[in-house]
Amino acid sequence: MTERLSALMQLEADRLDVPPPPAGPVLAQGRALRRRRRLSVVGAAASVLLVVGGGAVILGGDDPSRPTPSTGVDAAADPGVTFALGSTVYFDDATQQVTIDDKAVKSLYYTSVGVLVRHGNNSYSDGGGPQRFSLVRPDGTVSPVSVETEETVHATDPEQPYVAYAQDTGGTVEVVVHDVDTDTEVARVPVPGAAASFLPVAISGDKVYLGAEGDDFVIDWSTGEITQPGIVSGYPEIAGGRVSNSEQGSATVADAETGDELLTVSFPDYGYLSLSPDGRFATLEIESMDAGTGEFEVYDVGTGSHVTVQGQVYDFGWTAGGELFRLTQDGFDSCDPATGECTSTPLELDGPIAEAQLGGRTYES
Repeated sequence: MTERLSALMQLEADRLDVPPPPAGPVLAQGRALRRRRRLSVVGAAASVLLVVGGGAVILGGDDPSRPTPSTGVDAAADPGVTFALGSTVYFDDATQQVTIDDKAVKSLYYTSVGVLVRHGNNSYSDGGGPQRFSLVRPDGTVSPVSVETEETVHATDPEQPYVAYAQDTGGTVEVVVHDVDTDTEVARVPVPGAAASFLPVAISGDKVYLGAEGDDFVIDWSTGEITQPGIVSGYPEIAGGRVSNSEQGSATVADAETGDELLTVSFPDYGYLSLSPDGRFATLEIESMDAGTGEFEVYDVGTGSHVTVQGQVYDFGWTAGGELFRLTQDGFDSCDPATGECTSTPLELDGPIAEAQLGGRTYES
């Protein structure tokens, strides 16, 4: 939660010429602006897109196939319960573990070829210095990835072997897509008109979604085409071809291609729907400080049905295949998002669980 709130606050504060206001008003304004912008254009998004052009360098690879959210992630690519303590990464439902050759793990990302680990001099997501990467393959092999960044947001799609991010290269924002399996850069696309000190992205299929101080861009990295459909804005949360947006009193999950609404949830506060990595489920996360009721709702995006899960929502991570889990003093709990039923697995852990990095919860800035 801390990283997501920090990211949203920074995004809104960058737009102002005055000192940043308190967190509550900033988040309220940001989500209201995002929602209003999306609603103002979503009706025409499928047929009228503003093409802003820009050259692209496509460096290799076949055209990726589009994701199919309803089918979820291939079981072969799902490492199950995945988390990190210190420099140790636990995966395959915590039956395997590997040590990353660095001081600390910052966050974990799911890909089709293994778990991508972001690590560095400390576990901080904000202001933590250099960000380095390693790929933990299903057989436990650790492969270094030659991407090193600082103060950069990264994103993956669990159905693909790529990590995406944006960087300002001397006044020009470029979206980069890197294949972590072969450790090669496969695309670098300049985005004319994008300007910001904070450039959050999401990737789903052959699209990279970029937020740049109120402007949102959708980049087809396989062709270099850039559009501004107004479907996403700010910090894009996209998974399985679906996007989550919110305003005061409601949150919506929509199709990231067309803007068609798939799920809307109302509530008497500020909050949002946080998608599972495969886009099939979403947790309702209320931002009010007094919202700690000890339970939360999980929604099936396709059907709109929902169940109640016991526990604090911010203690839970997601598996790549859309199962909730949390660490306990005795091991971990796995929860079925369709039924709300949880099972406990005993496990001895070396380190305080409060300092763990959970898979499927990788908000950063």
